[in-house]
Amino acid sequence: MVDIVAIVTTTIILGSIYGLVAIGMSLIYGILRVLDMSQGSMVMVGSFVAWGALVVADFNPLLALVAAFALTFILGVLTQLVSVQPLVGRGGIDFEMVTFITTFAVAMVLQNVVLEVFGPRQRNVPALVSGQVTVYQGVTLPYQSIAMVAVSLSLMLGFGIFLSRSRYGLAIRAVAQDANSARLMGVPIKRLFPLTMGLASALAGVAGCSWGHFLRLATVR
Repeated sequence: MVDIVAIVTTTIILGSIYGLVAIGMSLIYGILRVLDMSQGSMVMVGSFVAWGALVVADFNPLLALVAAFALTFILGVLTQLVSVQPLVGRGGIDFEMVTFITTFAVAMVLQNVVLEVFGPRQRNVPALVSGQVTVYQGVTLPYQSIAMVAVSLSLMLGFGIFLSRSRYGLAIRAVAQDANSARLMGVPIKRLFPLTMGLASALAGVAGCSWGHFLRLATVR
């Protein structure tokens, strides 16, 4: 029973982190028809931003999350403008395959830049929230893990409200259903593409804040 409780709690924590990344990738593929290979690198960037904000700059944890969200949003927008936008509407190419390669190239660039700047050694992301609670006989759950799940679920809920209630959210849903019809109805598709990729990358960046600390816990254990 102890093992089952431990597995279930770990599954919930990891599921909340992976869920943010999966939502972003699904959003990008649904709107742009692009399998974005740079999403994993956005998770990495989010982890390093959290480390820099908490360890180097000694920021408030909330500011660390905001910084990770903002920086990866900007990187996502730039990735779309540089590696995807120039290929939109060009005939004679396999769009999905070519953008798969170009976003993979962006991922390689980001990884090597981070490796050059920070080196190959692991950087431990400190906990945003200290303390822990005993769930079951010997199975403890850090408050940090509870915070991870809470932040992830809050972002998922907020993103769902954004898609269902806001003007740009409804436009994103319209493009996902039928891009040509949405274009005929006046939806600014070219402006939606960078926004969509930026939001997806920002979700991955926030997931990286949680993932960096989770890896630290796994290493310590």
